[in-house]
Amino acid sequence: MEEICVPLYVELLHEGGDAMTPVEAVMTYDSDDPLAVSVDFVCGNGTHTTWTMGRDLVAEGLTSRRPVGMGDVRVWYCGAGGLRIRLDSDEGSADLLAGVEDVAEFLSRTYQLVPEGSELDGYDVDAVLDLLFAPTPSPAPACRWCGRECPCLDHGTQ
Repeated sequence: MEEICVPLYVELLHEGGDAMTPVEAVMTYDSDDPLAVSVDFVCGNGTHTTWTMGRDLVAEGLTSRRPVGMGDVRVWYCGAGGLRIRLDSDEGSADLLAGVEDVAEFLSRTYQLVPEGSELDGYDVDAVLDLLFAPTPSPAPACRWCGRECPCLDHGTQ
């Protein structure tokens, strides 16, 4: 396992986009999970929250002027304004702004560690799929009187 961790300057955009609050963040890439990157945010009350997203999503967001991604994480390029990251959860949402150059440099380092297209080298994808889709054995029938496995010692076969 090799890991890349870099501090990331991020600002939380307030409603209306007029004001911003700095947020401590660390962006992490772990070669054991080669398709994902994580960002650990330190919230105002000192608690941490970690969001994991696809490395390819972040890479695509660096060049897209429209939000990419569906669901909880969306990313897009805002020109000189930076890289916009929108996070949605049941607890609420956050609009964040990160430095494009910092994120691009981080991604460059991840691609040096695990080149694009080689993320699944060494993984036996067919074996994983076989495990996921293997039929599960049927449980033994239950005794209609007591619910224990049939044949039940008290009630015999039914």
